[in-house]
Amino acid sequence: MVKPTEMIWAFLLKVLVPCALHSQVADQPQVDPVLPQLYVVTVEGQSGFIDREGKVVIEATFDKAYPFSDGLAAVQKDGAWGFIDTKGRMVIEPQFVMVGMFSDSLASFRAKKFTDKWGYIDKTGKVVIRPQFDCAENFRKGIAKVGFETLESKLLGTITDIGVTCDSRFINRDGKFVPEPSPTHYATGKPGELIPFRKNDMAGYLDAKGQVVIEPQFQAASAFSNGLARVCKGGFFGYIDGSGELVIPARFKYANDFSEGLAGVYLGEKGWGFIDRTGREVIPAKYGWVYSGFRHGIANVAHEGKSGYIDTKGEWVWRPTE
Repeated sequence: MVKPTEMIWAFLLKVLVPCALHSQVADQPQVDPVLPQLYVVTVEGQSGFIDREGKVVIEATFDKAYPFSDGLAAVQKDGAWGFIDTKGRMVIEPQFVMVGMFSDSLASFRAKKFTDKWGYIDKTGKVVIRPQFDCAENFRKGIAKVGFETLESKLLGTITDIGVTCDSRFINRDGKFVPEPSPTHYATGKPGELIPFRKNDMAGYLDAKGQVVIEPQFQAASAFSNGLARVCKGGFFGYIDGSGELVIPARFKYANDFSEGLAGVYLGEKGWGFIDRTGREVIPAKYGWVYSGFRHGIANVAHEGKSGYIDTKGEWVWRPTE
């Protein structure tokens, strides 16, 4: 499994930084329900994949690996990234210095150097949008957020390494610039769905027709999941129902969205644990990290600096490894 220090940037930006959810909806890996559900593990320093019973189904022969998304998983061999299918077959040979995850059948990549621009490939490895961007996010419904580094970021980068800050644009699958989509672009089509949006630097919710249902009042707001949405108020996270009422008070410094009826939350010195939809702690807080939510009955957690998987009772499916 990719070590916590190597995945922390994605986790912090998307689910952990208090009150920093400025995107309308955080991208989630697209999982095809007809494909086998596989999970990244590390065995003696090499990455492979297990099924939900903890059985190794793709041998740990890769330097690093990312979770499956859109039917393919990024894997690293000898410092170069490529992609495998769920049978472990290499469908795009390792050749890139950096890659994103597939979504809408496209994935971002940097070719040879970490300073190269980002572009996009299709599932055959063919470059379909030439490298030209300093920032590149996943496609969703035919549109991706990209960006170009700001002058301030470039100047600061000559002094210290603080990452890249970009001015954002949006492109379609042809690589052409398009207007920023409205929040309703991120709707999934679920009946009664509410979509986060921002106005005057506060977050609220729209329905699929674009009508305001919950007025902007939160510092941050995520999409609804299992009937509840994670919001930030007063610098802490809690959960609201469809009326906008805080049914689980905003008392968590860090928190994840609900998934399969449980949500990972940070409970101070005790560490991370899981609560149910009433806010009750059902899996004791003893983990150093919770990577994301439950998926098909198991969740990826860190314990004593190592990564493993637990079931909904808190029992180990795969005991922590590096």
